[in-house]
Amino acid sequence: MHHSTSGTPLTLKQCRVIREVMRKGSEQSASAALNLSQSSVSRSLAQAEQALDVSIFTRGWSGAELTADGEVVMATCDALLNAILEVEQHLQKNAHTVLTLRNHLEWRHLMVAEAVCRLGSASVAAEVLGITQPAVSKTLKELENMVRQPLFARLRHGLTPQPAAKELAALYLRAQPIAQSLQQALQSCPNELNGRLSVGMLSFSCQDIVPIAFASIFKQHPRIRLQAMQGPYHMLANALVQGEIDCFLGLLRTGPIHPDLIEIPLLHAQYTLIARADHPVHQKAMGLKDLTDERWIVARHGTPIREYFETLFHSIDNKPPIQALEMLTFASSEELVIHSDAIALLFYDDWNIQRLNPRLKQVPIDLPSPDCTIGITLHKAHQSAIIDTFIEELKAVIKRKIAGVIPAE
Repeated sequence: MHHSTSGTPLTLKQCRVIREVMRKGSEQSASAALNLSQSSVSRSLAQAEQALDVSIFTRGWSGAELTADGEVVMATCDALLNAILEVEQHLQKNAHTVLTLRNHLEWRHLMVAEAVCRLGSASVAAEVLGITQPAVSKTLKELENMVRQPLFARLRHGLTPQPAAKELAALYLRAQPIAQSLQQALQSCPNELNGRLSVGMLSFSCQDIVPIAFASIFKQHPRIRLQAMQGPYHMLANALVQGEIDCFLGLLRTGPIHPDLIEIPLLHAQYTLIARADHPVHQKAMGLKDLTDERWIVARHGTPIREYFETLFHSIDNKPPIQALEMLTFASSEELVIHSDAIALLFYDDWNIQRLNPRLKQVPIDLPSPDCTIGITLHKAHQSAIIDTFIEELKAVIKRKIAGVIPAE
């Protein structure tokens, strides 16, 4: 008796597999938790996606992640499995051993229980369901083994349902409409953008424009699943090549490290020296050589800003200061400058430097070749309407920034 007989698009086993893959982040871990082979888990997931004609999971930063359609499917799976758990917990009160409904129950068990309850006869139920009477008896026996108590009392006029059978019949009548509504829920917004947008951000970059672009996309396209994470260049580039993220933003390099990646410039910026507003360096420093003994806050090794920092001191025949404090975020670097005697080498676009925190001040020293570019890195083969929408939103945010429409924080 296949699940399509009940008019439900998913088997309950598939529901269990989908929820466990979501919880564990991989098919391998889900198979161990469900005590199933990995091939069985993979097959169940593939059959579910085929039946629904959607992708439920995508490969993400931390493993298998739900797509926007997957979120809808997961909500249905949760509703069904939670309803089963609720019945199991209630029936457990009258059982002396642990029940196994949540692990083994399928639609055919509930269909048979409901039919026999309604018709009072195994043979009539078999005829109505289009199966044999031995199949009905076998299914009821399996169900009794799960609930550890009798389901029906045999009387002269037929089978009388016991409380457990009535609860299971009621469960079927409650759960079947939930399952049947899944296809309609998936098809309710066919013209909306639907999918995942997973954006990586290099340290110090784009923390102000990405949230604004995300907010606009979230408002216009509620079925897009939005993600943002921060990491170093090589980690984000590898994640982009592997399809774990869709793009990443930050300072552009002389070229991407992988031939399948492309870079799109978005915003002009400049390397800038920043110190506390009342720092003595603003009065005494006339050139780079006056800064050789200062304490520094810089980005980590391997970043364009760190390379520029080292180039500055090589240009004056000096070794870069060894005692440099590496920070991972723009905000933490600025805050540390405010509360210390350190100087930071950061980069600002014109909008941000004009709205610099009043407790900070740009050190009045001209830097050689300070220009740099903030941009987005994409995979040639993985572009989509969602990524195009994100790029257009970023450009719109930048345009509003330049026009002064976005207020300073």
